[in-house]
Amino acid sequence: MILSLLISALFLTPVADGAWGKLSGAIESNTVYYVDDPATGGRLHEWGSNNWLKLDWQRDSLSAGLQAEWYPQALAGYPSELKGAGLSSLYFGWRHGAMDLTVGSFHEQLGSGLLLRSWEDRDMGINNSITGGRLVLRTRDKRLTAKILGGMPKYGVWPTLKTAIAGTDVSAGLGGFTVGAGVVDRICITAESGISLLASAGGFAVPQQVVGWSARAGYVAGGFSVKAEYVGKSPDFYAEQLSGAREEYKLKGGNAQLLELSYAAGGFSGSLTLRRLENMTNRIFNTTSSPSVANTINYLPALCMQQTYMLAGLNPYVTYADGEIGFQGDLYYTFRRGSALGGRYGMKLHVGGCWIDALPFALPDRDVPWLAYRDINIDLERRWTRDFRTVFFVSIQENSPTHGNRKRTDAQNVFVVDASYRITPQMAVRAELQYLYSQELTKDWMAALVEVSFAPHWSVSVSDMYNHGSTGVHYFNVSARYTVSSFSVSLLAGRNREGMVCSGGVCRWQPAWSGAGLRVQWSF
Repeated sequence: MILSLLISALFLTPVADGAWGKLSGAIESNTVYYVDDPATGGRLHEWGSNNWLKLDWQRDSLSAGLQAEWYPQALAGYPSELKGAGLSSLYFGWRHGAMDLTVGSFHEQLGSGLLLRSWEDRDMGINNSITGGRLVLRTRDKRLTAKILGGMPKYGVWPTLKTAIAGTDVSAGLGGFTVGAGVVDRICITAESGISLLASAGGFAVPQQVVGWSARAGYVAGGFSVKAEYVGKSPDFYAEQLSGAREEYKLKGGNAQLLELSYAAGGFSGSLTLRRLENMTNRIFNTTSSPSVANTINYLPALCMQQTYMLAGLNPYVTYADGEIGFQGDLYYTFRRGSALGGRYGMKLHVGGCWIDALPFALPDRDVPWLAYRDINIDLERRWTRDFRTVFFVSIQENSPTHGNRKRTDAQNVFVVDASYRITPQMAVRAELQYLYSQELTKDWMAALVEVSFAPHWSVSVSDMYNHGSTGVHYFNVSARYTVSSFSVSLLAGRNREGMVCSGGVCRWQPAWSGAGLRVQWSF
């Protein structure tokens, strides 16, 4: 099926702009074959494969498109609802002047996304597009925008038949000022029987409608900007954690506050984000089974830095929607070329950090806020010659495995040296050396990576993470990628550690696995 899908796509010739409009699209196939490996707990299943086909057509003010997905057996760690094959999205669009109408499937975000965000992230297994209709109206000067939308959110390959969403949003701007407000109504057509029984035991009925609202404002002047948003949510089914792993079921509303500040001048820039969450989980539908990362209609990214180095991202922080408060701050400075510290080619310094406290009403064993996560990150990038560049990175992290419910926290310090050198105009090499020091969890780790690229087509990499402080297990990986124009094919093989996989601050649990994979991507 994968091969036939790729072969058939080769005959889809893009239609140039003209009488028939323009056709574009993309194909992606990601397949992994798993092998038995005692070091990772044995084989998960024999294989997994995620496949997508997307087509878009446009002519003047008209547009249309579709997306088909096929999961003969989803890759390990992806949501269990991804199975089978089907047409997951189909849309028709019409633009006329300041009006934009979409019928079918669409993605949308209101404000920061705390109220509503419908988006796709294939690496996470998320596509909660809404199937219905959306109308966007703008004034000629685009200072005033109004949106009206409604439909059923996608859950798995097909839209869910349990939930409908309706919403509206208005935003206006004048000079450097912007204001906006939105309302979203989540309508549960049918409730899961298990949830209804738990609600009855708590003496209440599951609400059929949960309404959320938001108000936001912003101001920009020169290099300074400030944004603020308040989000509220009407009472919804809530499972409160009690001492001794017990739960109490009740109706509870939610709210969130967000403040973002930034400033930039010359070679300096800085930003500060403050956020508070209280019961801001907003699922497509409530369920007694383990929550899926795709079962959401809003966006609650982790407030802290999204780590890209292997060891720095071993134990990432996951947003605690039940109740947390915290901040993230970042300072950037570029030492200009020719200065004493900048040298001939300049140097960049970044210092950042975050502090997150879990709030007491979300902690069964505490009556005061308690540390859930904090980190301090420093990275220094310098180009020594036209061809040689280095990055020195340090991350000091402390994480509570119980989201602050107990005094214990796990601390770890990560040190990274990242160097790249362009050998010829076509050939470059990049290498990383990493070390993680910790007295908790699995204790010390070391890691290394070497990546060689041969422009414009080939890149090859080899990496290994070694837990020499506890398990003595190597997590090695090799990969090769070939790219020509908009087509690329990647081969990979190795051993992967269990843990959280994060993208854009949203995380899913990835079980350990060993095997080999093939990834094909083509856009046309």
